[in-house]
Amino acid sequence: MIPGFTFVAVAAFLALLLLLSTRDEEDKDYDATVTRKRDRLGSAHALPPAELALRIFSPKDREFIRLTHSPRLERLFHKERRKVAVHWVRQTSREVSTIMRHHRLNSRYSRNMNVAAETKLFGQYLELRLLCGVLLLLIRLFGPHALSNLASYAGKVYEQLGRAMPDAGPATHYGGSGDLAVP
Repeated sequence: MIPGFTFVAVAAFLALLLLLSTRDEEDKDYDATVTRKRDRLGSAHALPPAELALRIFSPKDREFIRLTHSPRLERLFHKERRKVAVHWVRQTSREVSTIMRHHRLNSRYSRNMNVAAETKLFGQYLELRLLCGVLLLLIRLFGPHALSNLASYAGKVYEQLGRAMPDAGPATHYGGSGDLAVP
Protein backbone atom coordinates (compact mmCIF):
# COMPACT_ATOMS: atom_id res chain seq x y z
CA MET A 1 0.00 0.00 0.00
CA ILE A 2 2.72 2.48 0.96
CA PRO A 3 4.88 1.87 -2.17
CA GLY A 4 1.81 2.45 -4.37
CA PHE A 5 0.94 5.65 -2.55
CA THR A 6 4.55 6.83 -2.76
CA PHE A 7 4.61 6.15 -6.48
CA VAL A 8 1.38 8.12 -7.04
CA ALA A 9 2.64 11.01 -4.89
CA VAL A 10 5.96 11.17 -6.76
CA ALA A 11 4.18 10.95 -10.13
CA ALA A 12 1.82 13.77 -9.14
CA PHE A 13 4.74 15.89 -7.95
CA LEU A 14 6.65 15.32 -11.19
CA ALA A 15 3.56 16.13 -13.25
CA LEU A 16 3.13 19.37 -11.34
CA LEU A 17 6.79 20.30 -11.90
CA LEU A 18 6.46 19.48 -15.58
CA LEU A 19 3.42 21.70 -15.97
CA LEU A 20 4.99 24.57 -14.08
CA SER A 21 8.29 24.35 -15.96
CA THR A 22 6.89 26.03 -19.07
CA ARG A 23 4.67 28.53 -17.27
CA ASP A 24 7.22 31.35 -17.53
CA GLU A 25 7.60 30.96 -21.31
CA GLU A 26 3.88 31.20 -21.84
CA ASP A 27 3.39 34.18 -19.53
CA LYS A 28 5.83 36.24 -21.61
CA ASP A 29 3.74 35.73 -24.72
CA TYR A 30 0.37 36.26 -23.02
CA ASP A 31 0.23 40.08 -23.19
CA ALA A 32 1.09 40.10 -26.89
CA THR A 33 -1.46 37.38 -27.58
CA VAL A 34 -4.26 39.28 -25.84
CA THR A 35 -3.45 42.41 -27.85
CA ARG A 36 -3.46 40.49 -31.13
CA LYS A 37 -6.75 38.78 -30.27
CA ARG A 38 -8.43 42.14 -29.74
CA ASP A 39 -7.30 43.25 -33.19
CA ARG A 40 -8.72 40.18 -34.97
CA LEU A 41 -12.39 40.34 -34.01
CA GLY A 42 -14.62 38.58 -36.48
CA SER A 43 -12.02 37.14 -38.84
CA ALA A 44 -13.73 35.25 -41.65
CA HIS A 45 -10.81 32.84 -42.08
CA ALA A 46 -10.93 31.31 -38.62
CA LEU A 47 -10.72 27.56 -38.22
CA PRO A 48 -13.01 25.93 -35.67
CA PRO A 49 -11.04 24.81 -32.60
CA ALA A 50 -11.58 21.10 -33.33
CA GLU A 51 -10.22 21.44 -36.88
CA LEU A 52 -7.31 23.57 -35.71
CA ALA A 53 -6.46 20.95 -33.09
CA LEU A 54 -6.50 18.23 -35.74
CA ARG A 55 -4.00 20.20 -37.81
CA ILE A 56 -1.70 21.05 -34.91
CA PHE A 57 -1.67 17.51 -33.51
CA SER A 58 -1.66 15.68 -36.87
CA PRO A 59 1.09 13.10 -37.47
CA LYS A 60 1.11 13.85 -41.24
CA ASP A 61 3.62 16.68 -40.98
CA ARG A 62 5.92 14.54 -38.87
CA GLU A 63 5.86 11.82 -41.53
CA PHE A 64 6.70 14.38 -44.21
CA ILE A 65 9.66 15.70 -42.19
CA ARG A 66 10.89 12.13 -41.66
CA LEU A 67 11.08 11.70 -45.44
CA THR A 68 13.79 14.37 -45.55
CA HIS A 69 16.10 12.12 -43.50
CA SER A 70 17.48 15.18 -41.71
CA PRO A 71 17.94 14.63 -37.96
CA ARG A 72 18.45 18.36 -37.40
CA LEU A 73 15.22 19.24 -39.20
CA GLU A 74 13.36 16.54 -37.27
CA ARG A 75 14.61 17.90 -33.92
CA LEU A 76 13.66 21.43 -34.90
CA PHE A 77 10.24 20.32 -36.10
CA HIS A 78 9.50 18.36 -32.90
CA LYS A 79 10.61 21.26 -30.73
CA GLU A 80 8.50 23.84 -32.57
CA ARG A 81 5.43 21.61 -32.94
CA ARG A 82 5.53 20.89 -29.22
CA LYS A 83 5.61 24.65 -28.52
CA VAL A 84 2.68 25.24 -30.85
CA ALA A 85 0.65 22.46 -29.25
CA VAL A 86 1.38 23.69 -25.71
CA HIS A 87 0.47 27.22 -26.76
CA TRP A 88 -2.85 26.04 -28.23
CA VAL A 89 -3.76 24.09 -25.09
CA ARG A 90 -2.89 26.95 -22.75
CA GLN A 91 -4.66 29.50 -24.91
CA THR A 92 -7.77 27.32 -25.04
CA SER A 93 -7.67 26.96 -21.26
CA ARG A 94 -7.33 30.73 -20.77
CA GLU A 95 -10.11 31.48 -23.23
CA VAL A 96 -12.56 29.06 -21.65
CA SER A 97 -11.76 30.63 -18.28
CA THR A 98 -12.55 34.04 -19.77
CA ILE A 99 -15.84 32.74 -21.15
CA MET A 100 -16.80 31.28 -17.79
CA ARG A 101 -15.81 34.46 -15.95
CA HIS A 102 -17.99 36.57 -18.27
CA HIS A 103 -20.84 34.08 -17.96
CA ARG A 104 -20.59 34.05 -14.18
CA LEU A 105 -20.62 37.85 -14.04
CA ASN A 106 -23.54 38.09 -16.46
CA SER A 107 -25.51 35.36 -14.72
CA ARG A 108 -25.61 37.42 -11.53
CA TYR A 109 -28.19 39.60 -13.20
CA SER A 110 -30.25 36.78 -14.70
CA ARG A 111 -33.73 36.38 -13.27
CA ASN A 112 -34.53 32.99 -14.74
CA MET A 113 -31.56 30.73 -14.08
CA ASN A 114 -31.85 27.12 -15.30
CA VAL A 115 -30.00 25.05 -12.71
CA ALA A 116 -29.77 21.95 -14.91
CA ALA A 117 -28.29 23.92 -17.82
CA GLU A 118 -25.84 25.70 -15.52
CA THR A 119 -24.75 22.40 -13.99
CA LYS A 120 -24.20 20.90 -17.44
CA LEU A 121 -22.24 23.98 -18.47
CA PHE A 122 -20.06 23.80 -15.38
CA GLY A 123 -19.46 20.09 -16.04
CA GLN A 124 -18.30 20.88 -19.58
CA TYR A 125 -16.03 23.60 -18.22
CA LEU A 126 -14.45 21.19 -15.72
CA GLU A 127 -14.10 18.53 -18.41
CA LEU A 128 -12.31 20.94 -20.74
CA ARG A 129 -9.98 22.23 -18.04
CA LEU A 130 -9.12 18.63 -17.10
CA LEU A 131 -8.55 17.77 -20.77
CA CYS A 132 -6.22 20.76 -21.11
CA GLY A 133 -4.21 19.66 -18.09
CA VAL A 134 -3.96 16.09 -19.36
CA LEU A 135 -2.99 17.33 -22.84
CA LEU A 136 -0.20 19.48 -21.40
CA LEU A 137 1.19 16.53 -19.50
CA LEU A 138 0.89 14.12 -22.43
CA ILE A 139 2.44 16.60 -24.88
CA ARG A 140 5.50 16.79 -22.64
CA LEU A 141 5.68 13.01 -22.31
CA PHE A 142 4.79 11.76 -25.80
CA GLY A 143 4.67 14.76 -28.10
CA PRO A 144 1.65 16.22 -29.84
CA HIS A 145 1.50 13.70 -32.70
CA ALA A 146 0.09 10.92 -30.56
CA LEU A 147 -2.74 13.08 -29.24
CA SER A 148 -4.75 14.21 -32.26
CA ASN A 149 -7.98 12.49 -31.19
CA LEU A 150 -7.84 13.82 -27.63
CA ALA A 151 -7.01 17.34 -28.83
CA SER A 152 -9.82 17.25 -31.38
CA TYR A 153 -12.24 16.16 -28.67
CA ALA A 154 -11.06 19.06 -26.49
CA GLY A 155 -11.67 21.41 -29.42
CA LYS A 156 -15.21 20.06 -29.84
CA VAL A 157 -15.97 20.50 -26.12
CA TYR A 158 -14.59 24.03 -26.41
CA GLU A 159 -16.91 24.78 -29.36
CA GLN A 160 -19.90 23.35 -27.49
CA LEU A 161 -19.10 25.45 -24.46
CA GLY A 162 -18.83 28.60 -26.58
CA ARG A 163 -22.16 27.92 -28.31
CA ALA A 164 -23.93 27.11 -25.04
CA MET A 165 -23.37 30.59 -23.61
CA PRO A 166 -25.71 33.08 -25.25
CA ASP A 167 -24.99 35.74 -22.62
CA ALA A 168 -21.21 35.61 -22.79
CA GLY A 169 -21.18 38.38 -25.40
CA PRO A 170 -18.21 38.80 -27.74
CA ALA A 171 -16.13 36.20 -25.91
CA THR A 172 -17.97 33.40 -27.70
CA HIS A 173 -17.18 34.65 -31.20
CA TYR A 174 -14.09 33.03 -32.60
CA GLY A 175 -11.20 35.17 -33.74
CA GLY A 176 -8.49 34.51 -36.33
CA SER A 177 -7.09 31.06 -35.64
CA GLY A 178 -9.72 29.53 -33.42
CA ASP A 179 -8.99 32.07 -30.71
CA LEU A 180 -11.74 33.73 -28.80
CA ALA A 181 -11.92 37.46 -28.97
CA VAL A 182 -11.53 38.92 -25.51
CA PRO A 183 -13.58 42.09 -24.96
